[in-house]
Amino acid sequence: MTETGMSRIGAKIRTLNQARRGIVLMVLALLLGRFPEKAIGEPTWRSRLTAPVQAPSPPSSQKPSAPTETGPARDREKKASDSSARDPLTDPERELLDRAAIEYRKAEHRRALEASEQILARARELSQQWGKHRRSRRSEELLREIERFARRVRSISGASDLEAREPLPEDPMQALARLRESAERLHKTLKALTAYVISIEVMERSDEIIRLARYLRERARADHGT
Repeated sequence: MTETGMSRIGAKIRTLNQARRGIVLMVLALLLGRFPEKAIGEPTWRSRLTAPVQAPSPPSSQKPSAPTETGPARDREKKASDSSARDPLTDPERELLDRAAIEYRKAEHRRALEASEQILARARELSQQWGKHRRSRRSEELLREIERFARRVRSISGASDLEAREPLPEDPMQALARLRESAERLHKTLKALTAYVISIEVMERSDEIIRLARYLRERARADHGT
């Protein structure tokens, strides 16, 4: 082959190589423009190995919220908290009310005891002059005062009109003796009691004294009319 033919063949080979190189460069340019952050030709397994490992998130320390109670259960819990918050030992207003109630009960007991003393004193005075001056104004006053003080004792004890345990005696002297005996027992019972005790005997004795005093007044008026 001549030298001219050889040079022509070499020129064609160089032209083909340049064309191939241009195509490769164009493809590389397109790939780099589409994936700018990833190197062309980097294996997939290497990108997975070099990727940062994300640590698992720690379990939450918050406990699940308990279901809220509704209806009667919530009302009972609210009442219990209110009652515990208002303990009588720590609530000044409740403590003052309790002290006031105690003092009132003591004062009422003293009033009843003093009234029984007045009943006993007047019953003794009445028994001394009944035979001679039962129609006098003083006897009428003594019987009225005995009835009034007996009503006070009965009211303080918490009673009202009671059913008679025994019928009234027909003889005024027996009624007077029974009146004095009931007055003595009433006073003795009240002296032995405290302010925090309710006595049935006090109720019955005071009610009996009222009925006896009323009966003696009626008999004195009847005798005065004759």
